[in-house]
Amino acid sequence: MKWLVTLIFCAFSLGSQAQYWIQKSSFGGVGRHRAVGCATENKGYLGLGHVNGSGVDISYKDWWEYDPSSDTWSQKASYPMNNHGATSFVVNNQPCVGGGSALNGEFFKFDPIQNTWNPIAACPFFNPGDTQGFSVNNKGYVYVGQQMAEYDPSTNSWSLKATPPVTFGSWTCSFTIEGSGYVKAGTKLFEYKPIHNTWTQRADFPGSSTGGSYGFSILQRGFVTCGYVGGLSTVTDQVWSFYPGTNTWQMELAFPGTNRRFPVAFAIHNRGYFGTGTNGINLNDFWQYNPTINTSGIEEQNPISWNVYPNPTADFFHIQLNQDLDPNTVGELLDLSGKSVLRLTLTPGENEIDVQSLMPGTYIFCVQHQGVKTTKHINIF
Repeated sequence: MKWLVTLIFCAFSLGSQAQYWIQKSSFGGVGRHRAVGCATENKGYLGLGHVNGSGVDISYKDWWEYDPSSDTWSQKASYPMNNHGATSFVVNNQPCVGGGSALNGEFFKFDPIQNTWNPIAACPFFNPGDTQGFSVNNKGYVYVGQQMAEYDPSTNSWSLKATPPVTFGSWTCSFTIEGSGYVKAGTKLFEYKPIHNTWTQRADFPGSSTGGSYGFSILQRGFVTCGYVGGLSTVTDQVWSFYPGTNTWQMELAFPGTNRRFPVAFAIHNRGYFGTGTNGINLNDFWQYNPTINTSGIEEQNPISWNVYPNPTADFFHIQLNQDLDPNTVGELLDLSGKSVLRLTLTPGENEIDVQSLMPGTYIFCVQHQGVKTTKHINIF
C-alpha cells in the first residue's frame, strides 16, 4: 500500500494542486501578519497580529474561531490587549497566548465554552515573542535564545528545561510530532524530547525559507510553509515535510496562493489550515492543505468523538465511543517511537483494553474512522 500511495502522489504531483490545497472562507478579520493561531480538538483559533505599512504600526486584539465542519469564522471575546508577535500553545484543549510586543512573559488562557480569557502564571524567565510555541503531552513549551520553559497546567507553573543547542533567534518555526517538539531555526532542525529532556539535531532543512515560516503536523509529518528568503523582501511558496522515522525532508506541492512571510497555520483532523501573512500587502485568505487525494471534506462529514479513561492507568483503560461507527473502525496503541504495540477493531459504546503486559510510559492511542485519524495520549504506570 505504501508503494501504491507513493505512485499515485507522483502521478498527480505535477497537475493536481487542487487535490491538496483548497481555498476556504477568508479569515474573519482584516489582513495582518505576525498573528497567532492554534487548534483545539475540533476548532481553529486565529487573532492578534499587526499591520505596519506606511510607517503606521497597528496591533490587533480580535480573536476568531474557525469551524471546519461549516467552513465558517465567528468572532470571540477579544484578547486582553492589542498585541503582535505573541506565542501560543494548547493545554487542556484551551489555547494559551502570551508574550509578544505588549507583554513581559504574561500569558492568558482562552476558555472556548465560557468565551473568556483568564490569566495563567507568567513565564518568569523570559518574554517569548516572534517564536512559535508547541504542546506535548498536555504541557506547553516556549523558547527564546538559549532558554526553553515548560508550562504545566496541573500546577499552573513554569520550569526551565534543557538548554537548546543553539541560540534561537526570531521568526523560527515549530511543530509537534507525537511525543516530540521540533524547532526549525534557519536551516537547522532540532528535536526536543520532553520525556528525556534532551535536544537532538535532525536533518538540515533543504528549502529556501530562512525564517518567517509557519509549521503544523499531520500524519506523522511536520510541514513548513512559505516564509522569507535571506531578507524580508523575498518570499517563497515552498512547502516541505519532515518525516522523523527516516530523518528526511520532502518537497511538497507549492502553495498556490500568494507567496508570503509571517502567516499562521494549524492542523485539525489531519488537515492543515493556513492563512494571513504579508508580502508587503497584508493578507486574510485562508486555505486547507489535504495530503491525500479525493478525501477533501472527510473531517467536515464525520469528526468522531471519543473519550479514554482512566488515564493514567496500570492495568486497563476504556475507550468510550459516542456515536455509531463504521464496522471497520480501528484502534491502535503506539509507543512514542511510532511502533504499534496493540491493534483492534472497535465497537460503539465502551471498549475495555488490557495493558497489563506493557512497560510503563506514555503511549498514543489512535482511532481511525472513515479515513480520519484522531489521537490521545495514554499514560501507563
